[in-house]
Amino acid sequence: MSAKHAIAALYTLVTLISQAGSLQARPAPESRHPISVTETDVYVTRTQAIMRIRLFAEDLLLFQGLEPDDQDMISAEDLSIGLQLHRDFLLEKVTLRDELGEQYSGNVTDLQPFEIPPNGIPTTELMLHTATYQLTFPFEEPPEFLTLQQDISDENFIFPSEMKLTLHQAGTDVTYTDSLKAGSSVTVRFDWSGEQLSEDASDEEWKEWFEKQREATLGITSYSSVYSFIYIEPAEIRHEVLVPLATLKTFLPLKHADPAFVEVSEQEAVRELIRNWLQDVNPTTINGASVPPEFTRIDFYGLDLRDFARQAEERRVSLANGRVGIILTYRTPDDSIREATLCWNKFHASLRKVQSVVFAFPDDLQQFEFSRFNTPEQNIFRWTCPPEHLPSPVATIPADVPPSPTLRIPWLSSVCVILAAGACIVARGSRRLMVAGGLLVAGAVTWNLAAVAVDHPWQRPPELTSEESREIFMRLHSGMYRGLDFGSEDRIFDALERTVDGTLLEETYLQLRESLQLREQGGAVARVRSVEYGDIELLPRTETSEPWPAFQVRGSWTVAGTVEHWGHIHERRNQFDALFTIEPKDGDWKISRMDIEGQSQLSAKTRLRKF
Repeated sequence: MSAKHAIAALYTLVTLISQAGSLQARPAPESRHPISVTETDVYVTRTQAIMRIRLFAEDLLLFQGLEPDDQDMISAEDLSIGLQLHRDFLLEKVTLRDELGEQYSGNVTDLQPFEIPPNGIPTTELMLHTATYQLTFPFEEPPEFLTLQQDISDENFIFPSEMKLTLHQAGTDVTYTDSLKAGSSVTVRFDWSGEQLSEDASDEEWKEWFEKQREATLGITSYSSVYSFIYIEPAEIRHEVLVPLATLKTFLPLKHADPAFVEVSEQEAVRELIRNWLQDVNPTTINGASVPPEFTRIDFYGLDLRDFARQAEERRVSLANGRVGIILTYRTPDDSIREATLCWNKFHASLRKVQSVVFAFPDDLQQFEFSRFNTPEQNIFRWTCPPEHLPSPVATIPADVPPSPTLRIPWLSSVCVILAAGACIVARGSRRLMVAGGLLVAGAVTWNLAAVAVDHPWQRPPELTSEESREIFMRLHSGMYRGLDFGSEDRIFDALERTVDGTLLEETYLQLRESLQLREQGGAVARVRSVEYGDIELLPRTETSEPWPAFQVRGSWTVAGTVEHWGHIHERRNQFDALFTIEPKDGDWKISRMDIEGQSQLSAKTRLRKF
């Protein structure tokens, strides 16, 4: 026996045991009904998929144009022809696709027909006869994803169909089951690493195994489900929706030349349909005011992209297993979000409910279901920010600088004294004494009238202590990062202006954004979770050229930031070293210069939110 037949025999044994009597146990129908019912078992190995489709003889009547005679009989000859014609019909209507949506070529490698009596079969008894077709799809390499799509219907889609699917991966105890209607598809992911569990594995082992699978796909484990993630940040709300293209096609008039794909040139039209659809689907209020959505992103994804936070490259996508990632952003008209409501008010036959996971700052995690079976009031998600978590204003730091030591020089009195000394030398007799005395009297009179203050040559101005300078720096520096919580650039600039000199505002803002950008996440800016300070050193006055009372500190700090999208978190910890100049501006301490001297990434990881 060949390896191929051995696999087929093994598979047949497995499926017969699991489904013994499933079709035979059906009661005989009293009359013919126009619906196709098939049972499909798929056995997937590293080199091929063996698909066994068991169907009723009635399918030949529905789809092969067989006509009964005047005795309501289908002749034996017509049934034999119909069985052969149905081979190509199944290859056309039941397709298997790879992760890019490309179709695998298959062949009918076996047919187990039903017994055909010489006189044929009455139409009322067609449901008592079953045939099994075996389709084989070879692979060049083990597939990570397979998408099975069934379109068993007539040209006018009059006769519906239902496929009971059972899929099993060779060498595992994991079996996938589903029920597919005409035009629908299902995608299954395969793990060929060999790390599989046996049927008698413990609950803890199964839990760990499923968690590994979830980690590998970043939590997006179903390829035919709609995912909804709602993020409530201090200054904005993001609603991220992942929708299969096949689901969108059921209620949006997608136009595409190739029945199996949506080309890049056709995707902008699809985006416009999505904008029109979602424009009013999610009425949202922030602080009592209605806020329209901004469509931050509408990207098309294939199965090979797991991290939907990344900017997807433009390429055609499969209608059977492609997905669309949509990000709607609602920005607060105020400084921060105090309360919000979100609603989903439009449903379809293929979209009866939307399960949403809500992440609200700082660490509030909830689940909420929007459903067509809810009342309108039940489809409104309401959220209120605890007062202690509202962003607090960034405070200024008054520059209480004591006066610098000065030396008072009464210049007019000094001139009088000098002139009096000169008169004593030049003048003679009593006149000398008169002139000198007059000048000394004038000097005494003008002692408090005309004087100039100069820096004291022997006394140093008071300097801040290391602890005072550290405290001022850390308050100003942390205020810079806190300013990023205030949403729009205008509000961020207003907050930064309290800690940064005006001439440095734009440069500081750009440096902060650049240091928090995650390049691999499409340039998304991380939200600051913590700032930890290392050594903060006050430079001695002898090592700085800045005039008193300005001072310079050299410091190091570590910023932990996160970007959250689609239920998973990208974490980064970066360390910085920089030289800062701080000086009084309009009565407050301000950072007037920042020179980055070193930057390094301490850690970078991606993890899933735990529900």
